[in-house]
Amino acid sequence: MTPSTLNNSRRRLIDTLSNTKLFRSYSSAFEQMTSLHLTLEAATDGEEMPQALTTYSIAGVAETRVPVKLGKSLVAVLHTGGVRTAPATAENFTPVASALIESGRGAAEIRAERDAFSKLPRMELARYEAAIELLKSFACHLGESTHRLLFATTEHEPEPVRLAKAYIMQHLTEPLSLETVSSNVNVSPFHFCKVFKRGTGMTFTDYVNHVRVEKARRMLLRPGARITDVAYDVGFQSLSHFNRSFRRIVSESPTEYRARLKSARPGLLAAA
Repeated sequence: MTPSTLNNSRRRLIDTLSNTKLFRSYSSAFEQMTSLHLTLEAATDGEEMPQALTTYSIAGVAETRVPVKLGKSLVAVLHTGGVRTAPATAENFTPVASALIESGRGAAEIRAERDAFSKLPRMELARYEAAIELLKSFACHLGESTHRLLFATTEHEPEPVRLAKAYIMQHLTEPLSLETVSSNVNVSPFHFCKVFKRGTGMTFTDYVNHVRVEKARRMLLRPGARITDVAYDVGFQSLSHFNRSFRRIVSESPTEYRARLKSARPGLLAAA
């Protein structure tokens, strides 16, 4: 996948996630509760973010970035706006004023920064930390929804792509070849390859594997589901191919994925 295709794919993902009812409802509730604006940003190439990161400015203004992950892979970042964890006193602003003076800023600029500082939301540190814990839980929920959203059909897609997606879903457990699917959407294999990758950001083979792995992830939530049975039920022709594809896409094996969910959310597998 070229960098431009990858960037376009990420932009589509962020746009899709940002416009879901899940994100809009949660971000609105979070803002009502904390007065903090919540944004969703695309992860950059090669970025690693094992856990949430809170940074403090010299004036004690806190901002937090929380990773949204698909398995162990970083796909997006939730970012809070700045919040004061201390009163907007002249003493607390002094380090900022000193830094601005040293950088050659004038009195008008310093006053503007002072005004902006005083208008920031104010939260006690313990309350802010509690809000971030809620945000971490939401990031986990959003990550679990990400994979499904990647494969949702959208109106802007070319008709061959929409038809191909529908055909793939209907015949997922069967052997699926490029020739068969392109024939069923009435375009040549060569043209289908180009339009499908342009529309989805993936090759046909990668897309089919991703859809099968997503279905497998849901099936693995059932405690009684055997990994071997799941592999064949979603259309993989061998267990080794399933395991390789699952690890490549989710960044962990099916066994590790199930164990992680059981450890992180003990009631999830029992309720599935």
